[in-house]
Amino acid sequence: MRYSTIVEKDDKTFLEIIEMLEQFEKERFIAGLQMRHYSTFQIEQTLDMVRSYQSRLNMEARALSNFSESFIQQFATDNNKCFMEAQRYFNRIRSTLCALKKVFQMTCQKSMAQLPEGKEHPSVFERSPLGKGAYMVDMYGLASYDDAVQQLYHEMETLLTTATATLALCHQMIENEKMIREDTELLKSIYHNSCQQLMGSVREYAGMMEAPEQLPETDLNKRRRKASSMDDFLRAEYHNVPKQEFKKYVWLEAVRQGRNDGLTEEETFLWPNNHDKVQAVRWAIENFDMMDVEGQMGKLNSVSIVYFLKWCGVEKGKEKRLYQYFCDMYKGKFHPLVWSSISKERKEQHERGITDRGAAATFQRMLEVVSELLAV
Repeated sequence: MRYSTIVEKDDKTFLEIIEMLEQFEKERFIAGLQMRHYSTFQIEQTLDMVRSYQSRLNMEARALSNFSESFIQQFATDNNKCFMEAQRYFNRIRSTLCALKKVFQMTCQKSMAQLPEGKEHPSVFERSPLGKGAYMVDMYGLASYDDAVQQLYHEMETLLTTATATLALCHQMIENEKMIREDTELLKSIYHNSCQQLMGSVREYAGMMEAPEQLPETDLNKRRRKASSMDDFLRAEYHNVPKQEFKKYVWLEAVRQGRNDGLTEEETFLWPNNHDKVQAVRWAIENFDMMDVEGQMGKLNSVSIVYFLKWCGVEKGKEKRLYQYFCDMYKGKFHPLVWSSISKERKEQHERGITDRGAAATFQRMLEVVSELLAV
């Protein structure tokens, strides 16, 4: 008779396996070995097998832990579908499950009995003494066995402890997802942070800056407009939309709102969360020559440009793009500098201890002087 190693990929299975693993003890281990009457050679072979599985489990556990740190805080990922949480996690712990099946199978009693037609094969987790299977307690204990057996016990204990922690983390992630869907404020925070991260990345939107005059509607944009409330939309879409689709949705929503506020796509990208700043930036560029901005040989000076960039309040990764925006908008009498000069000045200011806030404050005072002159 063969034993079944089928594992149902649902949340309940996580708890059942964890419960069985937590019952692992010396008596069950000894009973499992006695079931099969293993020789010293077989014990040593099994010891090598368990050690090889341990290495794979360690790698898998670290990868899952790293994945778990960012997964919950992302609104959309490439590991979605809220109704398939267990399926997704089981696919991430193949080595863990393979090791468990092998270890439990090797401690099941061999049987040549034929099952009646239509009856399912018993599970290794149900029949193994390591799990729920019946066993007899050895009166002499583990100390009566040789070093190879004792080594195998300790290695197997470590293996099952690692497996337990991995399965527990999977279950905890599923519970966290459920909790977040019911916490409206936390869900909103994750959504807004995810939108800001995407809008803050030049690389993410390098190929999406030119939006057509008639903005398209992705399926997600349509679902947003049909949702009875923002809360319902967030609960339905959290971890249930592909990341690439979410990127398009975020960009199209930002462009739509930007156009409503009179912004270009470039301005929407530079100031996605501060549309009011755009009018101030346009005014500053229009009146740039009224400040002390003249450099050598009819060019702008790099100091004033860096002060301007810091005053604009965009992420450092966007400053090169911001400077290109400045060059496109500037119609004054001085010639713009190449970006390498600006980048060098930016670095030198940092080395001189000039903070971004200090540079922004200096440029703000320069603007106030211009404003006072124009008011006269």
